[in-house]
Amino acid sequence: MKTRRIKITTFIDRPHITYDILTVLRRHDIGIMAMEVYTYVIYLKIPLVEQGVWKQVLKELEEIDGFESAEEIDLIAFEERDIEMKRVMDIIPHGVMVLNAEGYIKYANNYVAEKVFKTTSDKLSNLKVTDLIDEGVLVDFFKSTERKKSLFNKDITIGNQKYILNLHPILSDENLFSGYMLSLDEVINQVHYHNPITFEDIIGESNKLKDAVEQAKLYALSDSPILITGESGTGKELFARAIHNLSQRKNRAFIAINCAAIPDQLLESELFGYEGGSFTGGKKEGKKGIFELAEGGTIFLDEIGEMAPHLQTKLLRVLQERAVRRIGSHKEIPIDVRIISATNQDMDELIRADKFRLDLLYRINIFSVEIPPLRERKEDIPILVEHFIRTHSEKYGKIIEGLEPAAMKKLVSYNWPGNIRELQNVIERAIALSKDRLIKEREIILDYNIERAEILYDKASLKEVVGKFERDIIVKVLKNSSSIREAAKKLDVTHTLLINRIKKYEISEDEWKYSS
Repeated sequence: MKTRRIKITTFIDRPHITYDILTVLRRHDIGIMAMEVYTYVIYLKIPLVEQGVWKQVLKELEEIDGFESAEEIDLIAFEERDIEMKRVMDIIPHGVMVLNAEGYIKYANNYVAEKVFKTTSDKLSNLKVTDLIDEGVLVDFFKSTERKKSLFNKDITIGNQKYILNLHPILSDENLFSGYMLSLDEVINQVHYHNPITFEDIIGESNKLKDAVEQAKLYALSDSPILITGESGTGKELFARAIHNLSQRKNRAFIAINCAAIPDQLLESELFGYEGGSFTGGKKEGKKGIFELAEGGTIFLDEIGEMAPHLQTKLLRVLQERAVRRIGSHKEIPIDVRIISATNQDMDELIRADKFRLDLLYRINIFSVEIPPLRERKEDIPILVEHFIRTHSEKYGKIIEGLEPAAMKKLVSYNWPGNIRELQNVIERAIALSKDRLIKEREIILDYNIERAEILYDKASLKEVVGKFERDIIVKVLKNSSSIREAAKKLDVTHTLLINRIKKYEISEDEWKYSS
């Protein structure tokens, strides 16, 4: 049925003016579908009538004492409020329902409908909530005479997911009871996903570090993907966790996964999940992937440059479609996660070598944060040393007051290829060895092989330095082996790979000092 919405305005507030207006409508046999009355304003929703009839209605309305105007509107006031309420509820990232006093559903947001009950919100309307959530305690609650004054909180399970169910009475300004607000929050393993790290935990006063932190804080307020770059040991995951905790997703899961540490097949199932029976050894009931588990939260993909090409393609699709498909399934599952990625590699070089997709880089690199290496912020070394001494002294039950000047000089003059992670290890080792309150120079044990690499680093590219050391190691092992096969075993590589490296580095038999 076609309808017309009218806003009638009056310029006086007198008794029975609403009755007089309704009398005109009754005279022309116009039914009222909805009405909302305020002082000086009346909203009406009525069936659409012939234009001639409507002109006569307006003429008679103008004759009413106090009538000012009648205008057609798109929505009457309560419809506007209803739409606004629904839209606000639909953007809340957890399940929400509005119930009447008897526990029937007046409105369910999209999250609870689609994510929890796998349906649409309109199909939940007018159902009794206890028909959906068959919990004896909840049934007893609605039978209780005290329910209008009580809060209700209970851990429940729907499907294979645990939730915290909360019921809050809805009261008017006059404290009149009208129903309940019900919320369902997913219970996530808080120990596994506990993330207390904030930007306060990032230690340093150097300008380069401060610039990186300020940049990361700014990007945290957005919801776009971030790529964090920096050498190994600079604290990329620390930055990622701090970004998450400053973002609007801070109350949801933060899940970190190292793309280089997990075999490709296992990484695929960890990221995207799988259906039961998809492959031998999988759970019979299937498994949710990280994209589902992190719903509403953040996924940190560390060492993303190591991700296999076919997984890059699948990840790109997930980011484009904002949906994930489990292994062995044809069903698309909508997801809402933020991606923070990290790498210590040159992404441009990976793209030139066809090892990383350019279109995926565009997706994950909306914002980028580069963390400076420790050798470029050596003024932070004393501050970091103080922090690590405080941390590890307690661990080893020692009272360490600091370092001798020569020990600190040794730390500051070193180039720290392992960055903060290496510094932390050096300080912990020194504390374990120290017998005095001050750490001495001899107790600062550095990796001189890496230190030598750092000296060379000033004169050659990283690729050249790595190649030089790889060649030296191969020659050394060959000298102490009876054959190439034995050397390959010692190096834990294949015989073919070792032969190829010997050819690559032009290692002659004269250098081996034995005949193969």
